[in-house]
Amino acid sequence: MMVKLRTFARFRDLLGKELDLNIGEGAKVSDLLDALLPRSQDLQDLIFESSGDVKEDVNVLVNGRHIESLEGVETRLIDGDEVALFPAVVGG
Repeated sequence: MMVKLRTFARFRDLLGKELDLNIGEGAKVSDLLDALLPRSQDLQDLIFESSGDVKEDVNVLVNGRHIESLEGVETRLIDGDEVALFPAVVGG
């Protein structure tokens, strides 16, 4: 199945603006994030805590909804979903 990944800020620098990813049927957000890791050595430390959890300052949205309001990294993806990956915006 095909999923579109849109990236922003530091993730765009490493992955490009947009990727069409072919991932297996029944894949979850965690599978998609894991599939990105071979693309850059820096991604592991940018996305994940040492515990394996997604860092608090990393936002992952599926079709415009934050994964925290869904099933977290266990959120199942379907063909045609759009996933956005970006760091939290901070500052004043």
